[in-house]
Amino acid sequence: MKLKKILCMLLCMSLVLALPGCQSQEPASAQNKEIEGLDKLGDVQVVSREEGSGTRSTFAELAGFSGTDEEKTDRTTKSATIANDAEEVQNLVSQNQSAIGYVSLGTFEENDPIKALKVNGVAASLEEKSYPLSRTFYLAYCGKRNELEQDFLSYVHGAGQSIVAESYMPVAKSSQFLSNQKKGTIRIGGSTSVAPLMEKLAKAYMEINPNADIIVEASDSGDGLTRAMSGELDFGMSSRDLKDYEMELLDYEEIAKDQIVLVVNAGNPLEDISMDNLKKIFTGEYEQWNELNQ
Repeated sequence: MKLKKILCMLLCMSLVLALPGCQSQEPASAQNKEIEGLDKLGDVQVVSREEGSGTRSTFAELAGFSGTDEEKTDRTTKSATIANDAEEVQNLVSQNQSAIGYVSLGTFEENDPIKALKVNGVAASLEEKSYPLSRTFYLAYCGKRNELEQDFLSYVHGAGQSIVAESYMPVAKSSQFLSNQKKGTIRIGGSTSVAPLMEKLAKAYMEINPNADIIVEASDSGDGLTRAMSGELDFGMSSRDLKDYEMELLDYEEIAKDQIVLVVNAGNPLEDISMDNLKKIFTGEYEQWNELNQ
């Protein structure tokens, strides 16, 4: 009898747990709550970076709409407004309440016209390692480095990491640095996302080694890596992972960790977005803001 009672109790408990009202609740960020005011925004205006941008390709890959091997680019909606750098993205979003774009955490400047969205309930920050749109910055080079180039790289991975830590996540601990004081010129080009950081690192290094002249040119990751392969640049800056053929032709070093921030106009009532809805917006599946309330 006791065994029957125990079995009966277990059966009742399993039935109770199976009822919808008794199931564990999802986190607040995962629940579909209607957001007031989205209907007033009308059509979504996607602001994307240009083809060749490392930020664009990494963002598309992390969000799940990167191109296939046969495609040269990702599936960003054709109606997107194209911006050539983070400053332009932020300017466009600040001028349009219906706009949404993305920029590097290190170049993001939160102010009244724009704000950052959480992604899956997580806010981008230097301390948050679980943020889903995270990436790595690289310096790539072809062939053997000379003494000046090696000295600069040693600085970047040592004392320069304290500069990295001001706006990005360092890849190594900051350490003391003693320059070899070699003379010469270093040409660096590529990613507009990496360029602001590289300009700070170059300036700080040249104060330690006044015999060096470092020239930093911003274009995009693809251009920087291609010019590094051809020998036109000593280092190519990339804000995306290198492709297989690039890794075969180039050596590369991690210099910083970054996060890609989703930015909207301050007049947008949205505060948090799921990765699935993010993908639907940037591929054009959702064309109106109010579709997030469906």
